[in-house]
Amino acid sequence: MIVQVESPVDFASVEHHSVDVSSYLLRQDLDTYFRVLIGPTYEELVKNFWVKDEVYDKEDAKLEEIQKINGDPSLEGKSRAEKGLEEFTRTEIRSTIMGIPIIITEDIIARTARCSNEGKFQWNLNSKTSSWIKTMYDTFHKGRTSNKLIDM
Repeated sequence: MIVQVESPVDFASVEHHSVDVSSYLLRQDLDTYFRVLIGPTYEELVKNFWVKDEVYDKEDAKLEEIQKINGDPSLEGKSRAEKGLEEFTRTEIRSTIMGIPIIITEDIIARTARCSNEGKFQWNLNSKTSSWIKTMYDTFHKGRTSNKLIDM
């Protein structure tokens, strides 16, 4: 397994092509996140984590309930707690490192990146005056017969 440790986003290259994304990142509180990404990477830790990782989501929680019911049909119609299962609250990435269980959630990622765990968007972007919007528009619709999103 190869872990990429280079800068994940080349801002200098993006700015060289007259696209200023830094103001958009600042408005969304993502500047700290990108500084964290450029920080040190513990390759062996990452490799050990991802080799054993699994995503636990709503579908996995349902499958877990079905397996419990298949093992004991009397549990049909009972709550997760009555089936001996923890309540499903959120999607998690689960793994172990040196036998220690590790769970990563959106909240943990947001806290680590020192940014909000809420989506943000920017109102009133003017496509006529924003070079960034024009570049994105041209990139997305280059070579297409229609400029409609539905045709992308």
